[in-house]
Amino acid sequence: MFDCVMIESDKKQRIRKADIIFVLIIGMVALIGFFILQMYSKEGSYAVVSYDGTERLIQIPLEQSEPRYFLITYKNTDNEEKDIENTDMQEFSEEEWAKFQEESLPSSMEYNVFLYKNQEISMLYSSCPDKICVHHRAISMTGENIICLPHKLVIEITGDGERQTDGVAY
Repeated sequence: MFDCVMIESDKKQRIRKADIIFVLIIGMVALIGFFILQMYSKEGSYAVVSYDGTERLIQIPLEQSEPRYFLITYKNTDNEEKDIENTDMQEFSEEEWAKFQEESLPSSMEYNVFLYKNQEISMLYSSCPDKICVHHRAISMTGENIICLPHKLVIEITGDGERQTDGVAY
């Protein structure tokens, strides 16, 4: 009754010459941008560790030769608001950290552990729920940073001894 005839479409999707040229141009622009960023980035001189973006806890020179471990603990208070008075920082050598690590990290406190090694800073452990700071790659270039939002911890690489301010918001 009904003849179902398959109709073949003459419209086949083809990659045109203009599409290939467009993709190549986009790739070249991205590559050139990457090389320009790499060319102008500088090795950092210091790692500045601050709490809540304002309170400087420590400034670590990146020219040290031996690896150092840093443990920052946050004592829980009744109001659940963390502040600088309830923050403690300890520094360990590799041998000291191996002994301390066997004892395990405090379960009753919140903490961050970061490592300085080979002119780089990396976050090793954190008690925060999302662990974004732990999965961040090691930093060593000026302007790079690792931020742990739940603990309000900022580790920033600077080029000189003083922290430079881009702007102030009121």
